[in-house]
Amino acid sequence: MKINWDFIGNEKIISEAEYKKIEAIQEIMNKEKSMLGWKDVDVMISSLEVEEIWNLSKMVRNACDVFIVIGVGGSYLGSKAIIDALRPYFSKSTPEIIFAGHQLSSEYLSNLLEYIEGKRVFLNVISKSGKTLEPTIAFQKLYTYLKKHDLEYMKHVVVTTDSESGFLSTFAKKEGLKVLNIPREVGGRFSVLSAAGLFPISVFGVDIKALLQGARSMEGCFFEAAQYAIVRKHMEDSLKFVEAYTFYEEKLSSFAAWLQQLFAETQGKNKKGILPIINPNTTNLHSIGQYFQEGRDILFETVLRVEKTKDLFLEEYSQTMHQINQIVLEQVAYAHVEGNTPSIIVTIDSLTPMELGKLIYFFEMSAAIGGYLLDVDPFNQPGVDAYKKLVNQELKKL
Repeated sequence: MKINWDFIGNEKIISEAEYKKIEAIQEIMNKEKSMLGWKDVDVMISSLEVEEIWNLSKMVRNACDVFIVIGVGGSYLGSKAIIDALRPYFSKSTPEIIFAGHQLSSEYLSNLLEYIEGKRVFLNVISKSGKTLEPTIAFQKLYTYLKKHDLEYMKHVVVTTDSESGFLSTFAKKEGLKVLNIPREVGGRFSVLSAAGLFPISVFGVDIKALLQGARSMEGCFFEAAQYAIVRKHMEDSLKFVEAYTFYEEKLSSFAAWLQQLFAETQGKNKKGILPIINPNTTNLHSIGQYFQEGRDILFETVLRVEKTKDLFLEEYSQTMHQINQIVLEQVAYAHVEGNTPSIIVTIDSLTPMELGKLIYFFEMSAAIGGYLLDVDPFNQPGVDAYKKLVNQELKKL
């Protein structure tokens, strides 16, 4: 993984005071344990748990046609990001992996219940509290369906939650369901490398050991991640309030969605933080690309670049298609910086579990550091809790 700072001008310069603040943040993160369980990969997920997840996933692949992941936010975005990044565009996985419980569309859930009729179904519900509205509704409906249609339904459900306490943990023990643990000191948006993300990823067939190895190799990336965090802070100080997670390989669309949640929930507090948006190129160059070039000067980009990919040679250009894609990426960065839209280019060698593991750890570290730089708690989400409180008040009236 490497970062190109050529398209951001002087924003990459770090002052002496900022160096001191970064050192203070590092000291805090080294001492503090609360919600920092993701920092040490081997503490977050043990080798025994990895083996358990891998063996369980092999059983699931042989036992079902449809594997349904039920969760919202960090409970599903991380696994979907990795699965979509590694999934071939035009072939279905076996089992088919479907995500549910991430919205309140009755049409979606109704269609899903119709679609799984006659199929062998496996459920993985993921929630630390077990009380989040969207996955609760989806799980209730899908679990009821499974109990009616499968005499061995208990063998076809895995609950991923805090194994020591909480509604889901109690429910699973009562029903005799398999439980995978989410560490107490790991929040949802930082949980992709825990059982919450690793089990669905493993069912898809990804080498989760390679994914973890990539993350582990970045455990010394603090100052590199801090530089990215500081540059983003400089952008915000320069009134660049919108960051586009731009990608030129559409398989990274769900990864950009995971980044959007990671940074928005970690830093968007106390009237601070940058609004992250998802920007698929070259598609968007023919629509909102106009705004990037000549609209208000409120934007900057983090461009996710993949160096090597499956390729096609184009005789008329004497170049491969991927080479042309990369030419467009670079020339857009030049054009945008002239239009006062800076770009940070983050490059990985290829779309592999190892490289994606590196990206995950780097961005998690940078998001946390950026929260401390803004003097906000990186690990809470009071804005999310605010709407939940109002919804629950209305539901109690019913």
